[in-house]
Amino acid sequence: MSTCRVILNGTLLALALTALQASPGGPPSAHTPGPPAPGLSYELSQLAPGVYVAIAHGVPYYVANSVVIVGDDGVLLVDSGAGTREAHVLRAAIRTITSLPVRDIVDTHFHFDHALGHAAFPDAVTIGHVATRAGLAPGQRQPTFAANLQAMPGRIAELRAEVEAQTDIEKRAALREEAATLDAYQQQLAAHVPSPSRLTFTTQLAVWLGNREVRVLHLGRGHTAGDTVVYLPVERVVCTGDLFNGYIGYLGDAYVDEWVATLGRLAQLDFRMVVPGHGKPFEGKDAIAPVQACLRDLWRQAAQLKSEGLSAQEAAARIDLRAHSSRFPQFAKPGFGQPAIERIYEVIDERAAGVR
Repeated sequence: MSTCRVILNGTLLALALTALQASPGGPPSAHTPGPPAPGLSYELSQLAPGVYVAIAHGVPYYVANSVVIVGDDGVLLVDSGAGTREAHVLRAAIRTITSLPVRDIVDTHFHFDHALGHAAFPDAVTIGHVATRAGLAPGQRQPTFAANLQAMPGRIAELRAEVEAQTDIEKRAALREEAATLDAYQQQLAAHVPSPSRLTFTTQLAVWLGNREVRVLHLGRGHTAGDTVVYLPVERVVCTGDLFNGYIGYLGDAYVDEWVATLGRLAQLDFRMVVPGHGKPFEGKDAIAPVQACLRDLWRQAAQLKSEGLSAQEAAARIDLRAHSSRFPQFAKPGFGQPAIERIYEVIDERAAGVR
């Protein structure tokens, strides 16, 4: 992998925004943010000519990877980030590699750590699957968003208690900063106004950045109903969001059994490099089959336990994925997260009722 790295953090944002407003394509003053996201930095690594992964560092909450694709006449951004302030840091980082405007944003799915930065790119067309737009609609029930927001006060209180108990001055300061950063993000989320994708699709579309072709594909349901991958056929790079990170991740909005088939269709694409929604890019397709096998086993066991009348809580304690622990060490002991089992039960019930 050839890489070129650029790192820009929140403390440099004010200077970067001044430069942005003086350059072509810079945001108008009405869109200048308030305080930058404390501690956030983005590391940009070049994967192919004009193709960069932006990986976030330095904050105690989820900020997904973004991908910056530079064409002849504009930039396509894959996932805009975890909030408006975070996206302004990302926007300033993008300006260190190109002066071209961000023309398009593709939402890989509706989760808050991926798709809440639209407002920092007011001139861009946001693109998402029809189910992703529905997930971002104002008033839409978003249990994942709500659960994370609900958990934050408890975590902030824990951090503040750790501050009081800590005697080391440097550690005390670090904990205090972490609590303040999480509190600022909590307030931002609580005030967030959803911004649905402006352009929707159901199966696929092609976006052309001059002579660069970008394919936007829905291969089926998996991590969410609207999972979208962004595929560069010439560069053989695929941006998968959280559909495929190489491990078993969050399942709270998943269609676990369908996910297996969707990953099978992903494997049919001709790619060399995967840019996941979290973690570092990696090469090849070797991780697809192990993830499929684990998901298949999880669904089979959960469905069987449900048919035997066990509650989701009881089933979560009984799930045994030790056969997959050589690849996924977290399954060295029986048991699985109860929210994931509740989701599997929910999907089974809704299908039985003819909802899905």
